[in-house]
Amino acid sequence: MQKSRSRKLNTSLLSRLQNVECPDTTYISEKFPIVMKKGKGIYVQDVDNNKYIDFTACFGVLALGHRPQTTLQAIRKQSAKLIHGMGDVHPTEAKINLLELIAKITPYANPKSLLSQSGGDAIESAIKTAMLATKRFQFLSFSGGYHGLQFAPLALNHRQDFIHGFEPWLFNKSVAIPFPAFSDDETFLDSQQLKNIHQLYPESVVLNLLEDELKKKVYAALVLEPIQGRGGKRSFTPDFLKTCKQLCTQYGTLLIFDEIYTGFGRTGEMFALQHCNVTPDLLCLGKAMGGGLPISLCIGDIMDVWGKSKGEARQTQTFLGHPLACAVAFETIKTIQKQLPNFQKELVKIDAEFLKFKHNMQKEGLYTRFPFVIRGKGFMKGLWFYKSDAAFCVPLMEQLLNHGFIVLPEGERADVLSFTPPLIIKAEHFNKIFKTILQLLKNTV
Repeated sequence: MQKSRSRKLNTSLLSRLQNVECPDTTYISEKFPIVMKKGKGIYVQDVDNNKYIDFTACFGVLALGHRPQTTLQAIRKQSAKLIHGMGDVHPTEAKINLLELIAKITPYANPKSLLSQSGGDAIESAIKTAMLATKRFQFLSFSGGYHGLQFAPLALNHRQDFIHGFEPWLFNKSVAIPFPAFSDDETFLDSQQLKNIHQLYPESVVLNLLEDELKKKVYAALVLEPIQGRGGKRSFTPDFLKTCKQLCTQYGTLLIFDEIYTGFGRTGEMFALQHCNVTPDLLCLGKAMGGGLPISLCIGDIMDVWGKSKGEARQTQTFLGHPLACAVAFETIKTIQKQLPNFQKELVKIDAEFLKFKHNMQKEGLYTRFPFVIRGKGFMKGLWFYKSDAAFCVPLMEQLLNHGFIVLPEGERADVLSFTPPLIIKAEHFNKIFKTILQLLKNTV
């Protein structure tokens, strides 16, 4: 095992940060986090010049890695002409090109988009659109979902640590449906202890609960992530999502897919909806589309419910349609489209590394001590240590950081170790981190 890395400058800068930043923003412990200095490809370097492999792609944003030529060239080209514009008054060609490209690659007949800056902004656009389309003002979501922390999206989140202190404003705006036990979970349903801890519900039970709510005909939309990101890489089955679509249509409720995390190659396809062949009424996109710049959107065939502008827009932002972000997004999406077949080929090898890790855990006698389930799809996977104590993956995250790997824990119990690396990563990099995890678990008392 390698020696502990230098943290002299990291510690000094983090101390300065604590003096000036809201205390509920950056988690700081004795050996966590690092202060990033620079990055290239899948690698990051901190202020103490320690090097790391980034298995997060900075929350799934950097699909093409840190500082790819695609982004750098687009920034140089656009910044030589115009950096900031007036997106809702005097549009730029960059904005028009991007919206035409998105319209072409999404599964809609006559789509129109609302641009914004963050994923939460896009969800807010979808919420407003659903209210205008249905004349209803309540929403449904699934437990464990994460849709942003602005006030409108916050209503869809039901984790106490997110909503504490804001309950009066959120009261009666949405209802959370229990997450259905997907196929990997079903083997645990006979264990009452695990069922109590993880609140696993068969799909049939969840669909009955969903239909009971939809029958009330008070909900504007059901909002869901095809694969929950912050929720711990939990997946819905294709049949379940198809039934959700059918029920929503039957009772006049819209279906909104939050693909801010899952979009643009993250799951091995351009969009996660391709795995289930379900077209939602509205689709929210962000993160990877911007190539590292802040941009997002909500798209669908029903945007005409907003009506035509009468001289002053009702849905706008100062940085809406930011020309630099639009130009980078356009080139990023085109590059992901072009390289996706190569990414998919590498995924076959990466999937084999996950299975090899499980085999090695069993071979070393560690699987009985630390049983886990491989969750997710494509470049969006997690190891769910389902019998572990709460926050099991937090110290594991910190130890991996000290060994040169940037990862994150997920799930309400922080018992899922998440992997959402740049799409340019190789199987050999997974082999390297899995060997380290195996050794760290061996040394766990």
